[in-house]
Amino acid sequence: MRKQKVEQKFIYEGLGFPVILYNVPLIELRGAWTLDINLNILQKVVLLALVHKPSNLTGNQVRFIRLWLGLTQSEFGKLFGVTHPAVVKWEKAGNKGSNMNLTTQRDLRLWLLDQLLTKDDDFRRAFKIIHATDYSHPIQPLELDVPTDLVAV
Repeated sequence: MRKQKVEQKFIYEGLGFPVILYNVPLIELRGAWTLDINLNILQKVVLLALVHKPSNLTGNQVRFIRLWLGLTQSEFGKLFGVTHPAVVKWEKAGNKGSNMNLTTQRDLRLWLLDQLLTKDDDFRRAFKIIHATDYSHPIQPLELDVPTDLVAV
């Protein structure tokens, strides 16, 4: 019989940047505790959280978005009207702010929303929020309550 438990707070680094998960189910596999959740759903929830995050995207978060979309740095740059070196510079920032300009920041978030949302009303609501946000808040790790946030997708 496998051992299972619920961890009140768990810092997950598997996406390339820290995500704080609350009330996360874990399972013991080969002597190590691992997440007992659908990682595909976690990725989508994280992407939606990044879209709505009120601070600048970090370099590692930009890299995660680009890789999730399956794009090279050049392809990603072309989508947003920037050069390959600009994307390299953003991603080199690591867990610090990417210093992406506000217009590009909004374009990226809206484009990502368009990929994730299927209902026009959801997109319109998010569009208004994104255009009203200046992304000047301090960078904080994403925080998700697993039983609530992962079920909502």
